[in-house]
Amino acid sequence: MASLQGTLSFTGSLSNISAYTMRGHDKIILRTKGGASKKTIQTSPSFQATRNLNSEWRIVTKTAKLIRGGLTALKPMADYNVSGPLNALVKKIQTSDTQNPKGKRAILFSRQPDFISSFNYNRQNLFDSVIRQPLSVTIARSTGVADVVIPSLQPAVNFFAHPRYAYYRIVFAFTAVSDYIWNEESSTYVSVSYLLPEYEALYAPWMVSNVTQPSASYQLAPTNKFLPGPGTILVFAAGIQYGMPGVDGSIQPAPYAGAARILKCV
Repeated sequence: MASLQGTLSFTGSLSNISAYTMRGHDKIILRTKGGASKKTIQTSPSFQATRNLNSEWRIVTKTAKLIRGGLTALKPMADYNVSGPLNALVKKIQTSDTQNPKGKRAILFSRQPDFISSFNYNRQNLFDSVIRQPLSVTIARSTGVADVVIPSLQPAVNFFAHPRYAYYRIVFAFTAVSDYIWNEESSTYVSVSYLLPEYEALYAPWMVSNVTQPSASYQLAPTNKFLPGPGTILVFAAGIQYGMPGVDGSIQPAPYAGAARILKCV
C-alpha cells in the first residue's frame, strides 16, 4: 500500500491506479488494479491455496463484523477504522488452529477469549488514559448477566476528560459471539451456536466533566430467553462519550469524540 504526498492530490481511478482516503490516515492511499480473473481464481488448480485463504478470510471478516455489530454503540467513540485491526486479531485465533488444514481452520473464540479482551477503539486518547482506575466487571455465564461498577471519578485524580467538552457519559455494550467451524456437508463455515443471548447498549446519565461523580453500578442482562452455551464467548466493552449543549438546551453527543475499549471476554 502506497501513499500520495506532495502538491498532486486526487481520489478515484487513474489508469491502473486507485486513490482513496481512509479515516485515521491523513494521506491518500494508492493501490494498483489488475490481477488474475475471478474465474481463474475459482477454477485453476494453481490458485487452490488462494481459494483456501479466501475461504478462511471470509469467515474472519464475518465474525469480526459480528463483534463490531454487537458493540455498535461504541463506534462513534473510535478515532480510526477498527475493522482491519479487529480482523487481524480474529485471524490470529484462526491461525492458531493446528488440527484442521488451511481453508478449513476454525475460529474458536471460546478457547482464546483473551485475544480480543483489551481491544482499543482509539489510537490517540485511550480509554485507560481517561479513566485511570479499572472498572469492576463481573460476568455470569450461567445467566448471561454482566455487572459493572464505575469507581468514583475525580477530575485530575483518576479521571482526565478532554478539556474541550463540558459533559460526558459512560456507554456499555455487551454481545455474544459463537465459534465457527468448517462443515464438510455444506462446504462452508457454520456457527457452533445459533441461539445466542441478545443485549441492548446501556447509556449512563450525562455528567459534568469537572465535577467529582460518585461510584455507580449497572447491569446488562439478555433481552431474549437464550443463554450462552458451549462454543460461545461474551464480550463486554465500555466507552466514554463526550457531549455538547444543543440549541434547545439538551446535551448532544459529540461526533467521533471519546474513547472506548473491550474490557472483558469470557
